[in-house]
Amino acid sequence: MQKIFAVDIDNVLAHAEEEVQRLFQEVTGEPWPIGTYGSAGGLDQSQLDRDRLEMIFSRFHEESIPRLPLLPGVKPALDLLHSRYRIVLITARRPHSRPQTLEWLTKHSLPFDALYHTEDKTKIPESLTVAIDDHPVHIQAYRDMGIQVFVMDQPWNQSVQDPQVTRVSGWDVLIQLLDGRPHGSWL
Repeated sequence: MQKIFAVDIDNVLAHAEEEVQRLFQEVTGEPWPIGTYGSAGGLDQSQLDRDRLEMIFSRFHEESIPRLPLLPGVKPALDLLHSRYRIVLITARRPHSRPQTLEWLTKHSLPFDALYHTEDKTKIPESLTVAIDDHPVHIQAYRDMGIQVFVMDQPWNQSVQDPQVTRVSGWDVLIQLLDGRPHGSWL
């Protein structure tokens, strides 16, 4: 049975944070609120007017996705992981952004076997082996399921302090950690 690696997209594969902050400033006319953590997770929990929040999310999903840059090392890392795992992309992006998301994945020639759009990343029809995410809620949900989790280090997930979670500062670090394991023993 093939092992399954769950991979988040925003702030794990794609630089999304700067774009969300830019849209926030454009829509509200105000600077990004200090202390609000990361992208949609921070905005969802903010006191921002729901109409403005919806405008930011709509613009992100409709306009921003195609131009998001990759994080360093994503393509070679996914190519290597894909040779050893079934890669399942799980994003909290809204389902109507699927065409833009698929276009972005194709544009960057990123390998994957399935793409799910869901807020509850553990409720998919796959038996996950390992995951990488940046959002504390999703990290905890994976841990609660007993899934090995890598955390893409970001300012908004510093509160995640779990000895069963491995924090990585980038894709090169993740691959180095996995390559440091005896051959054939990747999770």
